[in-house]
Amino acid sequence: MMTLLISVRKRIVGVFVEVITISDWAHPPGISDCAAPYTLPNNKREYAMKKTRAGAGAIDTVDKRAWLWLWSGMLPGLALGAPALEEVLVTATKRESSLQDVSVAVTALSAQALENAQITSSEQLTFLVPSLNLQKGFNPRQTSFSIRGIGTQSFSSAVEPSVSTMVDGVVMGRSGQAFMQLLDVERVEVLRGPQGTLFGKNSTAGVVHVITRDPTDTAEGEIMTGVLNGGEYRAGGTVSGPVNDELGFRLSANGKWQDNFTQNFYDNSDLNGNDEWSARGKLRWLPTETLELKWTSDYSDRSCDCTAAPVRSLEPYGGNEAEVASILALLAPAVPSDKNKDVNINKQPSSDGKSWGHSLEANLGIGEYTVTSITAYREFEVNGFQDVDSQPIDAFGFDQFGGSDQNQFTQELRLLSPADNKVSFVAGVFYFDQDVSRKFRRQFEISPGNPGEAVADFKVDTENWAAFGEATWAISDDWMLILGARYTQDDLSFNFERTQSGFGIGLPAAVEPTPGDTDEDDLSGKIALQWDFSDVGMTYASYTQGYKGPAFDVAFGTDPQNLERVEPETSDAWELGLKSTLWDDRLRLNAALFYARYKDFQSQAFIDSDGTPDCPDDNPGCDPDDDPGSFVLINAGRVTTAGLELDFLAQVTDSLRVSGGAAYINAEIDDYDGGPCSGGQEFRGECPDGVQDLSGGDLPYSPDWKLNVAANYTFFLDDGFDIELMGAVRAQDDVLYSITQDKNTIEDGYTIFDASLIIKDHDNRWRATLFVQNLTDKFYALAIQSSNPNLLPNGYTHIYSRQAERTYGVELRYRWF
Repeated sequence: MMTLLISVRKRIVGVFVEVITISDWAHPPGISDCAAPYTLPNNKREYAMKKTRAGAGAIDTVDKRAWLWLWSGMLPGLALGAPALEEVLVTATKRESSLQDVSVAVTALSAQALENAQITSSEQLTFLVPSLNLQKGFNPRQTSFSIRGIGTQSFSSAVEPSVSTMVDGVVMGRSGQAFMQLLDVERVEVLRGPQGTLFGKNSTAGVVHVITRDPTDTAEGEIMTGVLNGGEYRAGGTVSGPVNDELGFRLSANGKWQDNFTQNFYDNSDLNGNDEWSARGKLRWLPTETLELKWTSDYSDRSCDCTAAPVRSLEPYGGNEAEVASILALLAPAVPSDKNKDVNINKQPSSDGKSWGHSLEANLGIGEYTVTSITAYREFEVNGFQDVDSQPIDAFGFDQFGGSDQNQFTQELRLLSPADNKVSFVAGVFYFDQDVSRKFRRQFEISPGNPGEAVADFKVDTENWAAFGEATWAISDDWMLILGARYTQDDLSFNFERTQSGFGIGLPAAVEPTPGDTDEDDLSGKIALQWDFSDVGMTYASYTQGYKGPAFDVAFGTDPQNLERVEPETSDAWELGLKSTLWDDRLRLNAALFYARYKDFQSQAFIDSDGTPDCPDDNPGCDPDDDPGSFVLINAGRVTTAGLELDFLAQVTDSLRVSGGAAYINAEIDDYDGGPCSGGQEFRGECPDGVQDLSGGDLPYSPDWKLNVAANYTFFLDDGFDIELMGAVRAQDDVLYSITQDKNTIEDGYTIFDASLIIKDHDNRWRATLFVQNLTDKFYALAIQSSNPNLLPNGYTHIYSRQAERTYGVELRYRWF
């Protein structure tokens, strides 16, 4: 036996790594000083890596070669003949594993990668993950993610998201909760494709999991400040350390203050700015050698003068030239165009949101097994108001505004077996209870002096419980069979009431309090085969069933007495994956080829069922109540998504690192013969019956191809600091923003360039970054909407963000430990 007491600090691949380990491990038999690489047993390597993470300034992973040098006794000359990539650890399979060892399509973004790319919010994750796209709405409640073309954007309070968002293992019940400032993040994992056999809450499209940093064993902290053009300011700070030998803490907070950047000619003001801040506290207690308890509390607040949507186009059609000319005169000097950033509106839009919650995670070791419990309670509030006619007048006296309150309780319990068993497994049970309350008001004054108002007040309760598990059978040293299953029980209920007062034309009728409910259960599964074909790579093939529970279209215009449920969304997904580490561990190349078929796909569409004037009652496009139309939740028939994804990371030289990803995705509607129409299509007479056959059309919010590439070059200097240059490009194909296939809701493809210069000291204490994003000032829209033809005939508006303009700034960070 030999005892090692090692404290080594050397430069490895351009970063400083501190390895501290105390061990009585024996020198491996038959391993000489010049032997081939030897990998430590998993438990010993994990112990050493935990000690590494505790070290001040240490990185999260250490290249396996460093361990070879430790064993071979060549410590005085610790160096690498060729630069190699560090190992990336993920928890996508509910146990800490190398990214290259898991048979799941997953992108892992480290804190350093996010920092280098100036990714400060979850919305911006779409810049680094080609298969992840944003479905942008006027406020967080209307905004959601899509993965591989699959997502749910709905105003309904009784639908669950297709993409599940989690923070530290706690699922976010509403799509709007996914959009947050990335506060003190350790990494983000984006899992692509249906997930259910390993997660408490199932999802049909994928999972975005944000993992935050835990309390540390030694005192450390960080402060950050940033200033950007256009009046944007950022600040944040973290402090962490031990209270005693058993208890540690971590406190983090950040904020962003953005001046308004959209000009409103109505009163020469500016709109679309926002203020937001977040705070999180963590406690980690180790009362015994086998029990770990982690308590987390967080709070975030966001308010903005948004969203003001500039008019994109307003073209005469069918002889309405005089009407269009009159509206254009009202909008002036704002001029509709696909690059328009100005508005002329007499109502100030606003959006306010708050989110907070608490969670307790317990990890108990029972022999070689681990039991994990995650108990959490969360609340989410959002309110919004917008100028719906996009003009400096009150067209028909039309106004609408509303707010939502959500609370949820979740409990997950998991049992994890040892990883080195012939058959290893994860098994668990999950409980989810959510209440969503919403109040929405709509006003009209079609007849001057005779206003009318309708107010809808409704509540939705969702209860879900599930049992899930996944087992891995090591058939041989090279082959593994993975089997998983999930049983889910959903119970969904609502209570709806609507009042009406005043002049009722254009408003839905009053409704007495009306309840409704439904339930569903489902058994879904997964099978995968993994082949570790060599030391440099593995491949896998999988088949996974996805399930998303039933829903109701519970929104302002709902008729609860005749409301039918929206059927569950189910999927069958096939995937063939490759994970490889080549070029002497200097190139990591991963690929996934996938095909998924969805039945009863849940989607939102705008339906105005007025049809042609005085049409017969048996025409499906008729509406005797003259309803102005609304967004509804529907089953959009059958859809498929298929494509190829690539992720790569290359350490070209000791100084040059190149990374990126690409996705080619064909997301298509297979069968939907009763699809909705946009307001523009109806105005142009393209949908005389108010419906159309959308079979063969594209799914919205999914460009056919999308890519991102970044290169970092570091100048290693002997003056106490290094200089790093970074250049990045992201590009995508045309994207459709409406399931109606309206050609006017297509945004052309675009390419964005970013650049930065980073100066950092050798001790990893301070760091200064000068950066420019969207170097060429390329404008692009995040969403394009067809306007109600009664308000803006044949008109379209768009939503854009600050990232559609050139931004530049400086960020300073200082760490102590």
